[in-house]
Amino acid sequence: MASRTSTPRSRSRSSTGSSDSSDTTMNDAPPLTPARPRPASHNAAASLQTAPTNPTFSILALPRELRSQIYTFALVSPFPFWWPAPSSPKHNVALGLLTANKQVHEEATPILYSLNKFLFTHPSDCNIFRVISSPFSENITSVYLRIREKDVKLWTSYLGSTLAERSMQADLPKLKSLWIFLRCGTMGTPGMIGQLGAGGGPNLPVGLAAQVQAMQQALGGQMTALQQQVQNQIQVLQHQVHLAMGHANVFANPPGTQMPAPPPPPPMPFAQFAQTGQAPQLPQAPFPMPHPHGQVNNPPPNPSPLAQHLAANTTTISQNPHPHPHPHPHPPPQPAHEHQLQHQHHHQHQHQHPHNAHPLFGSFLRFEREMGLENLCLSLHETRPADLDVKIVCIVKLPKAEVQRLLRVFAEELSVDRNGDARTKFTRVHGVDVSLEVSGYEVGG
Repeated sequence: MASRTSTPRSRSRSSTGSSDSSDTTMNDAPPLTPARPRPASHNAAASLQTAPTNPTFSILALPRELRSQIYTFALVSPFPFWWPAPSSPKHNVALGLLTANKQVHEEATPILYSLNKFLFTHPSDCNIFRVISSPFSENITSVYLRIREKDVKLWTSYLGSTLAERSMQADLPKLKSLWIFLRCGTMGTPGMIGQLGAGGGPNLPVGLAAQVQAMQQALGGQMTALQQQVQNQIQVLQHQVHLAMGHANVFANPPGTQMPAPPPPPPMPFAQFAQTGQAPQLPQAPFPMPHPHGQVNNPPPNPSPLAQHLAANTTTISQNPHPHPHPHPHPPPQPAHEHQLQHQHHHQHQHQHPHNAHPLFGSFLRFEREMGLENLCLSLHETRPADLDVKIVCIVKLPKAEVQRLLRVFAEELSVDRNGDARTKFTRVHGVDVSLEVSGYEVGG
């Protein structure tokens, strides 16, 4: 009995004692379930195992077509590269991409040269650039040339040359597009000199006025010498005619008493010439005599289409003052093949003579022929590749008021660009597309 009654007491005391001891000696022990979750463990070994093994990126891992698009976006500029130039616009091209590695350099450098435009102002610059630049510069396909009047002969020789050491054909073997901007200047043609007035006018700078006056004197001297030669040839021809006819030449002047050539007529403004279609008349030779063998085979004058039309109408009216009715008021129609041949001949005639369809542009061509435009076009005839697109823009500067007047007179021939300058459409001249641009400038009061 004693043992049965003592057992629950011992259990009770042990349980009570353990409970009391737990309350008194284990108050600082943490609970079995935490109240808040603990942060993740920052173990260095675990971090190294989850990080990527190669964080760098290589452009060579991309496909070749995608890399070419990246090269084009990074290396092509909308502005031409002018070489050499003291200052040029910022092209914002990533040239550092060419130094990434050898493979990127070999892939990207041809794109840099083939898709950009390059501008040169002297043939030596174009030749030297090809020598000192990268061998990949032979991939250049688009070039702009700015040519001044005094450098036309140099460019003509360079463009028409076939030498391996100095020629466009050798320096730019893959050229596809060539734009030539021929700067004719403020007085680019003899007719425009008259527009500035004798001596250059009061509104021009001293240097420009002196240059205008010098050009006027030079042209006047050439005209005087030419007229003197014509007078001498006429007198010699008259003397030979009268000797052949068996009587003395009563019209020839004695030796040493030749009539001096009259002074040249004053220059006519280019715009006035283009508007009226009439050139200044030279003095006629005194006492014209018929040729013993009929009409002399001299080239006829080359007036503008308006002058030709007026002259043809005047001749028709003078020859037929009282026209009679035609016996056949309705002539038979021409065969189809003859009409087609005449149409083709008329089309070819207008194609070969652009001044027939474009009076302003044709008048400019007659003046500018002496300045070297025609030689510039012909120099490309033999050396240009078959797939080369050549365009020449002749830039002439006139006062803005004169430009506006030309726009009113030649509204069908001229158009205005975004800069306010007037420009004609491109016309084929010796296989080259040529356009006339009239740029306006302010005249000081």
